[in-house]
Amino acid sequence: MNDLLSVLSVIALFASIGFSQSKTTCQSAVFPNLIFSESQVFPKDGTLKHPEDGRALPDGRIIVGDEGSGLRIIETDGKSSAFGKFKELGWVHDPPKTTAGPNGVFMENDGRHLLLADVYAGTIYRIDTKTEATKLIYKHPFGINSLVRDSNGTIWFTQSARNVQEKGAGDLFAAVNIPVNSGAVFYLNGSGDEFESTGVEAAGNIYFANGIALDAEEKYLYVAETMMDRVLRFKIDTAKNTLTKRETYQSVFVPDNLAFDKAGNLLIASPGSNKVFAVDKKCRSLHTIFSAPSESNSKAADEWMTRSRLGKPLLELFTPDLWKPLPGGLTGMFWSQDFKTLYVTGLGNAILKVEIAQN
Repeated sequence: MNDLLSVLSVIALFASIGFSQSKTTCQSAVFPNLIFSESQVFPKDGTLKHPEDGRALPDGRIIVGDEGSGLRIIETDGKSSAFGKFKELGWVHDPPKTTAGPNGVFMENDGRHLLLADVYAGTIYRIDTKTEATKLIYKHPFGINSLVRDSNGTIWFTQSARNVQEKGAGDLFAAVNIPVNSGAVFYLNGSGDEFESTGVEAAGNIYFANGIALDAEEKYLYVAETMMDRVLRFKIDTAKNTLTKRETYQSVFVPDNLAFDKAGNLLIASPGSNKVFAVDKKCRSLHTIFSAPSESNSKAADEWMTRSRLGKPLLELFTPDLWKPLPGGLTGMFWSQDFKTLYVTGLGNAILKVEIAQN
């Protein structure tokens, strides 16, 4: 009896000093829970080629990456056409001889200029959305996956692997098939459309560095480490161009592109699970905000997980069975400028236009 009384006394003591669940549980924000439907496929004519990433313009039109033309602009009615003067700069997509890889798309702070990275050629282009004038501003030794530009004019970009243009997609996807730590984050100093000739490595030893995002306050830089199923976070100093305090911000199955919502919560695309996740910035809890479930995706994702844990090759699982019912592998997302529409990007011939219910 004395032992029981002692235990009860300890429990009462903990309760009296605040060790209660109600006081230690973080109250997360409320996120949408959106499900795929065929009506979201956009545009309907299937004219896009590899719309990996994109951005919205103030007038409601959107611009996405396109293998054949560099960029493609989509009108509000779904009609699309080539955008930017890439052909004048020698843009060629003629596989297997030459493969173009338009990947990361970023809108600069001026709301006028876009940046486009080529994941095979390692090139960065700067595009004036008013005039369509396009300039090749940098050539990296290896492919460039995704990129952002800070308020000082410095570009930060990810190198997924040491893949060279001459070998097309071979070296890049080899780093997916059997993971290697050749991924890295680089920075490139510049002003306007003039940049230094060489990027500087800021962080390395990353297993397929993929999507990259910089928060509005420019305090943290986020990087998707795809083949380790995690999103890294670095403390960034944009005055000194340094990344410190590397940490795992969130564990996510096969993370790809990153973005922020209106409230500053990080969004993460997961091609392995056909989902877009949100991380509550206060609680750091993970929430599914969009999903496209299917039996074939569930089976393929389970097999991917098993093989990745056993160190077995993965690339043969990257087939339509993985991304059914979507038009292509889900790779990213971006918002309309009023945050009422979420565009979900991918590797097929269309993207998704997902309307957000307004409260």
